[in-house]
Amino acid sequence: MLTTALVGACGSDNPTTTTPQPPRGILVLDGFIQPGLTFLGDTGTASTKLALGPSTEFDAGGFTLERDTVLAVSSRGAGDLLYITDVRASTFRRLQLPPRSNPSRARLFRGSNGQSLIAAALRDSSAIALVAVTGAGTPAITRIPNAGLCPTDMFQYDNATWVVDANANCKANYAVQGDVRLIRIPNTGTTRDTINVTGMRGSGASALVIGDVAYLSAGGDASFASFPYTLLATGSVARIDLRNRRVQLTRQMPAGSYGAGTKLGLDGFLYVSLYENLSAFAGRILKVRADDLSFVTNGATPFLDLKSAAGAAVNCGSGQADAFGRLHCIQNGTGSVTSLVVFSPAFQEVRRVLAGQGGVDMALRP
Repeated sequence: MLTTALVGACGSDNPTTTTPQPPRGILVLDGFIQPGLTFLGDTGTASTKLALGPSTEFDAGGFTLERDTVLAVSSRGAGDLLYITDVRASTFRRLQLPPRSNPSRARLFRGSNGQSLIAAALRDSSAIALVAVTGAGTPAITRIPNAGLCPTDMFQYDNATWVVDANANCKANYAVQGDVRLIRIPNTGTTRDTINVTGMRGSGASALVIGDVAYLSAGGDASFASFPYTLLATGSVARIDLRNRRVQLTRQMPAGSYGAGTKLGLDGFLYVSLYENLSAFAGRILKVRADDLSFVTNGATPFLDLKSAAGAAVNCGSGQADAFGRLHCIQNGTGSVTSLVVFSPAFQEVRRVLAGQGGVDMALRP
């Protein structure tokens, strides 16, 4: 089943339609307490849970959803593991990545011979692992070496692997050493290109790609040595022209904020999850236009003003809108019990449903 899921995930998209459609489902990743995936429908309160392992073996702070395959990794502290989930069958497989490699993120890749691969960014090895999975056999792992100081994400474009280098000392303390870089590593030849994203700082940089454009995001830099914590640099989002290999725009996050977890909404806007400040750590959401990276606001601040049915302010994280413009996000309450919260296009709460415990990320199945 997992092999079938990988092949399907690398294939072509479903035919497009001009009529907005509801998501086929919603996934919430519970990253601690009860690690696993919670599956929910677009309506109702029913959910199912797929446990992925104990907290000693699973510490992922996010996941990648590509078609019907979910990819997540555990860091060096939880065993350097790769989790491949077939959403349709609600089954998963756990694979060992190179020990002490400290993986950051995994994505589906396509080999030069058309083979389905899984790429994983190995922060402590300065490499990208390419994992070939065939049936239930032992996976074959090759590496792209010298892939930056701390590679945290990667994607394929124009016969090359592009690596997001957080440029941080991830082997020791994750201290930021300089601006985030995007490194182009060609499939053939030895000439590499590096795009420096001036002013972008953060040890958890990531990318999402739309056609010839990559959107890089990094959460900023801060010192957590003692309280009150010190913000050194806010997060940012950059728009990269891949064809011409240049930075088009960079947008800093609001002053005092920390984080920049970025998702592409099914309505075409970017949704950025972050903390409003480093004192209360209130989760907030930004709605961003993809063309000029300007904020879309509905209140007095750049953050979306989300309201409960009773009119009270709602804070949540890991947000993504569906094709109707309905924002979905997760909120952890007492005992870290997680709720999926859905808002109307006017950002009024219209649905709230339990979604596991210890939620750290969510995604919509288009």
